[in-house]
Amino acid sequence: MLLAFLLFSSASTLFAQNSDTGLSGSLETNHQNYFYKDPNKAFLLAFFPGLLIHGYGHFYADDQLMGDVLLTGEVISVLSVGFGALIKSDTTTFSGGLLGDSTNADRIGTNLIWGGIIFFTGLWIVDMAHAPTAAKDYNDDHGLKPIAYLNQDRPTLALAYRF
Repeated sequence: MLLAFLLFSSASTLFAQNSDTGLSGSLETNHQNYFYKDPNKAFLLAFFPGLLIHGYGHFYADDQLMGDVLLTGEVISVLSVGFGALIKSDTTTFSGGLLGDSTNADRIGTNLIWGGIIFFTGLWIVDMAHAPTAAKDYNDDHGLKPIAYLNQDRPTLALAYRF
């Protein structure tokens, strides 16, 4: 009898915790399972530390694939700049073979450096431009909105932190 009473009382408490607040899409439950991603914060994270770690804004917005692509592109661009600087540092070592004479090696080194710099900058701009959209898409996919609602008779603020 006591066991049945405990089960019944815990079931009603559980139902009250998971009940909808009257908002469409079971918004309270979604905020308990997923966290709202602020598009402005996604942009700021893409700006810095995204300058050093490309894709940081997308990682925040839970867009892992695009974050991985941007981070991989950053590594490739940094390697391009490094190899270009290495080739330009001593063109006589790299002359012959695939690079041809020393003038050709110097030109290839310069192209690798500038190509890496342009690629690095372009990927950073893509991260900043698309991270807010990725955060908005995440919120739309999970039915999240910046709202305030009552949780067990206590007001709960479900807004993202803005700085």
